[in-house]
Amino acid sequence: MSKKIQAIVIKSSDKKEKDKSVLLFSVDEGKVWATLKGVKSPKAKMKLACNPFCFGEFILEDGHAGQIVTNFEVIETFHEISEDIDKFFEGSAILEILNCMEFTQELPQVFVLALKTLKTICFSKTKRIYALDKFLLDLFKICGVGLVPEKCAVCGSKSFDRVYINYLDGTLECLACKSLTSVELSKTTYSALRILSATEMEKISTLKLAGQSEVELLKVLVKNFENKFDKKLKLMGILS
Repeated sequence: MSKKIQAIVIKSSDKKEKDKSVLLFSVDEGKVWATLKGVKSPKAKMKLACNPFCFGEFILEDGHAGQIVTNFEVIETFHEISEDIDKFFEGSAILEILNCMEFTQELPQVFVLALKTLKTICFSKTKRIYALDKFLLDLFKICGVGLVPEKCAVCGSKSFDRVYINYLDGTLECLACKSLTSVELSKTTYSALRILSATEMEKISTLKLAGQSEVELLKVLVKNFENKFDKKLKLMGILS
């Protein structure tokens, strides 16, 4: 029995002499491993289906050892991401996050967000890391653990002379409500959080954040991600 899915290639690995396995992220199936038969042959027709970031339509059939890709039509290769080192590291971070998480009811929203973010990284002139910061902020919101910069999560006050993040529950707190485990955010980091939270992904190319605030914000978001989802991120080439 065959099925058709639209999916993003997260990663691939060698399998036997001429085959490869690919991990696909689809809006219908979530993450799926499938085999590309004979794809390492010089004249193989589905070579693009092995490339990370590639988005396309896959026909899958059940085989003795799992799913087999019997046909593939590319929708977008996103090859520009692989040709620019900064874009590659940022795009790879998106795939790493998708790879380490499991999604249920929020799967369609996460898929759309991932596709939108890869398009932004690939085709816009957005400054490095802006899209990754925005991806994490929107991912938190989709998963019901969004950072709300407009008010203190404890008392509801909108007066934020000093802002703290509580990594135990992933909330922002004012000075009066901060817990012993809360960490203060710098004014530039908090400003970057507010600006990116309020800006649509399609419009972040118009932004210019102060100093290295996008890097400091990413460190905050990564730590929050790791605490909330109990996952470790490597983010090679970005924070390493």
